[in-house]
Amino acid sequence: MDIGRINELTLRIQHRHSDGTWGSLERRSHHDAADHDPETDWASGTIYVCKTCDEEVHVETLDDPGNPRG
Repeated sequence: MDIGRINELTLRIQHRHSDGTWGSLERRSHHDAADHDPETDWASGTIYVCKTCDEEVHVETLDDPGNPRG
């Protein structure tokens, strides 16, 4: 992963709720032991959480050499 390139990117990540409104997602901070789950699908990438409904989204880059799907 090119860290320099990541620093250049600015993204707004949102998802649509069932009532048609959009919810903004922000990067989830690690605040308890459950957040460090070793599940391999979630080990690479970043988890974002909706500020309105707490739904989570997983975002990862496919060009990361450590990503088995990339």
